Amino acid sequence: MDIDEIKGVTFDFGDTLALGDLDKEDFQNKLFLYLRNLGFSGRKSLLSKARNRMLGILMKVRRHNREMRLEDLYQGMLFELGLHPEREAIDYIHQLYIQSFKVELITGVEKILEFLSDKYHLAVISNAMSEVPRQAIKRFGLEKYLNSIVISRDLGIRKPDPEIFKFTLKNLGIESNEAIHIGDSLEYDVQGAKNAGMKAIWIKRNNEEMTLSQPDYTIHSLQELDSLL
Repeated sequence: MDIDEIKGVTFDFGDTLALGDLDKEDFQNKLFLYLRNLGFSGRKSLLSKARNRMLGILMKVRRHNREMRLEDLYQGMLFELGLHPEREAIDYIHQLYIQSFKVELITGVEKILEFLSDKYHLAVISNAMSEVPRQAIKRFGLEKYLNSIVISRDLGIRKPDPEIFKFTLKNLGIESNEAIHIGDSLEYDVQGAKNAGMKAIWIKRNNEEMTLSQPDYTIHSLQELDSLL
């Protein structure tokens, strides 16, 4: 792999720069109490059924590498429950979701981004229907190292669709053959980047075998980027 021609480095977010998951019980409890304030009088089971129907729609959308915004998902759910909330209410539910999503940086992330930002244009490309990645990046003070943050909710397109990679590279002002993408998913990150004409580094964190696109390089931790890039 010819590193000399690389001008930009893009990163996946979840399981690449950070670890995290939604505290479902916390979010559901907060959501239920808030919906009570909006006039919902049904049981939690009714709320769960409406949410599951909307999640079914989300899965169908994602099978085509398309994305929904969390606000649209929950607005549809609330309509099913007979509620017609104002935009402020939907935005508040989004914030409840972000508060219940626990995120922690993977060890050494800031050091790596600081090191690479001196030599390359950096960006994050994340599959997410919420603002969790962007908010976490701001909270951890990583924004200063990044030239662009692109989330699938922004475009309605998810990795591995090459268009989300091309959009990010346009933001960076570089060509696909001048960029390399780093992520933990062979399907979303490696295959998506290669389809966009980029090079790809796979972070192998488990025993997954290479059955899809072959990465240009395989590492087991971000610390290995010091010697590679």
